[in-house]
Amino acid sequence: MTTALVIGPRSMLGSQIIERLRALDIKILTAGRSAADDIVLDLGASEAKVPEGLSADIVFHCAASFAGDGDKGRRQNFDVNTASAVDVAQLVKELGASVLVYAGSASSDEILDPGNFTSYGLTKGLAEQVFAWAAQKQGFRFCSLRFPQIYDTEGRCCSHQAWFGRIIAYASRGENIRMPRSLGIRNFIHVRDAADLMIRAGHTEVRGILNISHPEAMNSDEIAVVAYDTFGIGGNVIDAPEKAPFRKINFPDGAQAFSQLNLLPSITMKDGIEMIRNAGTAKAFGPMDLT
Repeated sequence: MTTALVIGPRSMLGSQIIERLRALDIKILTAGRSAADDIVLDLGASEAKVPEGLSADIVFHCAASFAGDGDKGRRQNFDVNTASAVDVAQLVKELGASVLVYAGSASSDEILDPGNFTSYGLTKGLAEQVFAWAAQKQGFRFCSLRFPQIYDTEGRCCSHQAWFGRIIAYASRGENIRMPRSLGIRNFIHVRDAADLMIRAGHTEVRGILNISHPEAMNSDEIAVVAYDTFGIGGNVIDAPEKAPFRKINFPDGAQAFSQLNLLPSITMKDGIEMIRNAGTAKAFGPMDLT
């Protein structure tokens, strides 16, 4: 790999991939909605125009719509996540890239959370089918890493992982948090590990869908205990029986994927929360109130 294109360069995962690639002295191109990007690309709205002479060995696709399941949200998710896959495949072809690595989602597995299959998960899964089909037709290698819940050190994850953000907010302030009971585990992976796994997928010969689940799985109470112990300034978890419990989610086993990639996540939940504490970024986490 000498040149990589990152779609969604300002996303939480995309920006981390860029940081890690720079450390490897990989030339980086970006595709996004900004005029500052090498390729201007508004997924679901327009076809990308590749400047003459531009090429890349590999494409990392990290952009997505996380809209809700209302009429407008479903349409947006389909346009941005699924319909745009045709344009992304064409972009891979025009750049002469031999590899497409996609940031998939565990939500695309219907058995993950029975009865709560979202349009986000559906449209991300449909995009995988488009990419797999295009890979056969065009001759590039396609790999999708279906990630569980991703968190970071700066608090950008809070818009998607609100309860994780709330736990950090309360623990870092030494305040008691009222939490629903947990009916099952949650699975979090730090964005730095996610980026390293994406890059490793680009270097290896893996193909198809890989289920990524951190070997360390905890319920929300256990995550909160780690957070309070890490910040160590008081506060505790208080059971809130009036709140709907955290339902059980069936995260897949990630062992096979880690074996194929020959790489394990290196950041434990304790490590990740210590990174937040040491970086002094806890104030970016929240919200303080969440139903």
